[in-house]
Amino acid sequence: MGKLSLQVNNLWVQKYSLGPTRREVSKIIIPLLDERPELKILDIGCGTGQILNEVSSTHPMVDYLGIDVANNMIELAKENNKGANIKFIVSSIEDFKSDGKFDIILCTHAFPYFPNKEEMLKKMANLCNEKGELIIVNSSSNSLKDLVINFFLKATTSEAKYLSIGEMKELFERAGLKLKKINIIREKVICQLFLYFIWKAS
Repeated sequence: MGKLSLQVNNLWVQKYSLGPTRREVSKIIIPLLDERPELKILDIGCGTGQILNEVSSTHPMVDYLGIDVANNMIELAKENNKGANIKFIVSSIEDFKSDGKFDIILCTHAFPYFPNKEEMLKKMANLCNEKGELIIVNSSSNSLKDLVINFFLKATTSEAKYLSIGEMKELFERAGLKLKKINIIREKVICQLFLYFIWKAS
């Protein structure tokens, strides 16, 4: 593992955000893959590809694709994930084009950084198969504590807008998506993380 890979793996967010997220997402995805191993998965804002790497370790025959705007993150993803069915490309969701549809689309911790969130949700919906499912994970501004923590998070990363659960629900409805359930990730997190499990409205 290279020096940059070690730095990324040792970041505080691995313990208090990314690690708990990976475990919660895996709990949802793996049973779906057990039933339907032919599924195609897209990870938007995949970073170093840790979620896809974790899931592919038990389901190597699934087709996985990760996209991220950061070239250095994609290079690390390629370095650390050698599975035959895992591909990574440098692309934003705005510029991403695909010949086919996906059964599961993941977006973990990237959604607050999208400037036009409704349009991005609509694009994700268009990339989903008719019975495709979308999983979004991010923190939300539901309390004074959340607002304070998210303020400091923005100061250490880049500009982001953390929406409340109510605002997220309104966005899903306007984008033609139906909310199936919300999971609260409580494991070691500094602020509550919300996992939104969504599918297309019929």
